[in-house]
Amino acid sequence: MAKTLHKQINLQKVQGPDNTYTCDWHTDWAFGITLHGGCTAAGIYSALTTHLVHTPHPDILKLHLEFLRPCTREASTITITTLRTGATSTTLQATLTQSSNLKILAIATAINFNTPLGPSSHSEWTPLPPPNPLPNFKAVESNQKDPNWVMGRIKGEFLPFTDRMIILAPRQGHTTNGVHDGWYKFLYANNDDEEYSPDHEGGVDNTLLTFLADALPSMSDMLMRTGGAYDPHGIHSKMVAWESADIRNEGRPAVVRNLLKDAMKAEAFSNTVTLDVELKKRVDPNRGNGWFLIRTTAKMLKKGRMDVDVVIADENMELLVVAQQTVLVLEAGRKFSKGRKAAL
Repeated sequence: MAKTLHKQINLQKVQGPDNTYTCDWHTDWAFGITLHGGCTAAGIYSALTTHLVHTPHPDILKLHLEFLRPCTREASTITITTLRTGATSTTLQATLTQSSNLKILAIATAINFNTPLGPSSHSEWTPLPPPNPLPNFKAVESNQKDPNWVMGRIKGEFLPFTDRMIILAPRQGHTTNGVHDGWYKFLYANNDDEEYSPDHEGGVDNTLLTFLADALPSMSDMLMRTGGAYDPHGIHSKMVAWESADIRNEGRPAVVRNLLKDAMKAEAFSNTVTLDVELKKRVDPNRGNGWFLIRTTAKMLKKGRMDVDVVIADENMELLVVAQQTVLVLEAGRKFSKGRKAAL
């Protein structure tokens, strides 16, 4: 999937200035007329790391993004400015514009993950409340039913990238409202007949992890239990119902459909205002395509304001990403109004 994402970003250096890049957009990222924030964030991350590749600090430790205006279906220009270079880190600013309009402002701190800066010590950290016991990943990949997790895919007419992801959801459901757990792995083929197909389009890298920090369920739908297209409670119910409908379905991924007409019935939609992504290590895409636990927590939804915390860990529960979002939950009519200029 990393190779696929990089192909879609299609980062190009602009001739002349040594700090300006362009990136494309793709229908996989589209929701109505706007683009998914995680994909545009990945484009900025890709530009930053390309800009830093031959410097002493080639790795992004922390990326802060301000989404000033929604990105739309057109190419973007990313301009990078170095604000400070020190002995252990570099601070940069990146701007993303479309048709000369500033859409995203980003500040990044870069280091070298391979250079020790101080001591290391084991932590007994674990997500609270604790997630279900680890799945038997080999059994799941052999289409065997897991006692603690139910498998599915989301396939439909908007944000098609979800069709590339296999999901393991807690079999008993999301019992703590506002806390969502899911194990994710990327698929290669996009067809309903594939029971399980590993991703042959490259492994996972930090660009893809930056995208995953915003590839989240709708936590506002979860808190309000709307039953909408991305309400985790509704998705889980459909997955369990499909598995239970026929014994031949056990161990195979349920295909949950999303339709644009259903999304247009939503009473509200979420708009990310800020996104902070902290990466914990340099992930080698050559290591293959593993499973990732994404713990998403919404601590508050009040008067249209929602804060979301994200933790991404690998199969060994090693911490890879910590992220935070500030989200506005707005009336859905804005999202699908025809002829209206995209604006927050």
